[in-house]
Amino acid sequence: MSRPVWTGSLGFGHMNVPVRLHGAVSPRQVQFNFLHDADGARIQQKRVCSADGEEVPFEHVVKGYEIRPGRYVEVTRGELEALDPQASRTVELEDFVELSEIDPILFDTTYHVMPGENAWKPFATLAMALRASGRAGIGRLVMHQKGHLCVVWPHGRGLVLSTLHYADELLSQDSFPEVAVPGPRPDEREVEAVLSAIEARTVDFEPQRYHDTYRERLLAFLERRARAEGMRELPPEEAPAREEEEAPRVSRAGRATRRAPEAVRGEEGGASSRGVLRLRPQQQAAREVRKRTPRAKKTARTPARTRRKKGSPGR
Repeated sequence: MSRPVWTGSLGFGHMNVPVRLHGAVSPRQVQFNFLHDADGARIQQKRVCSADGEEVPFEHVVKGYEIRPGRYVEVTRGELEALDPQASRTVELEDFVELSEIDPILFDTTYHVMPGENAWKPFATLAMALRASGRAGIGRLVMHQKGHLCVVWPHGRGLVLSTLHYADELLSQDSFPEVAVPGPRPDEREVEAVLSAIEARTVDFEPQRYHDTYRERLLAFLERRARAEGMRELPPEEAPAREEEEAPRVSRAGRATRRAPEAVRGEEGGASSRGVLRLRPQQQAAREVRKRTPRAKKTARTPARTRRKKGSPGR
């Protein structure tokens, strides 16, 4: 089971239900990395000053907000932290509304709501009450140091929570000239013809019927390429930790498949793959230090497998 992204409780009035939030959607896009065509090594991104073209160390990078074109006000991390929304482990359901009254354009990210430890009974009570009322609860959630408007409603055998965009975040259609001014009135016969085509193709919505055909064709192509030609391996010090741990006891053909882009590696869960990528800046810094530090000849002759085993960081 996936790790919860947030742990807290749902509450209103005298009710308080311990819950955990788990991601309900896992993006499946095929993602690529940039490599150097000469040696297959990963391309690094650097922070470069636009004025002198020099690389800027991270400790000299500050945040700035553009007040007017070309005019910025600088802020420190401490100042931003002081303005963070007050951390809370409770989603207070302030109002209850008809779910159909919420414009779908407001929905952002959806999570499965799971009962906390020894909280199944109050959780089921809240879910049953919401289902019987036909209502959804509107509340506020603080997660990742950001405040979110959210809605909680019954789904299947439990509950789901969706974060919502605030109304002032939406772009009005009136801001687009294509629809701001009414166009010519459609011909009634053309409207009737379109209505007939709609009726002919009307079915019950079953999301399982629809697939990302582009992703499926792309993955099939990458798998064929990996089997036929293999994949260029990164230098040992460039390989991500997850791949280093899986390298032993794998044949050359298997190694080519494992070292294909993330989508080819069995379509692993998005959270774990992204976790490895998030650690790459720290790993990159450590590699730069190792590159500048002279190595003893004995270490240089150490087999690659031994180096990986000793240097692999813990999960």
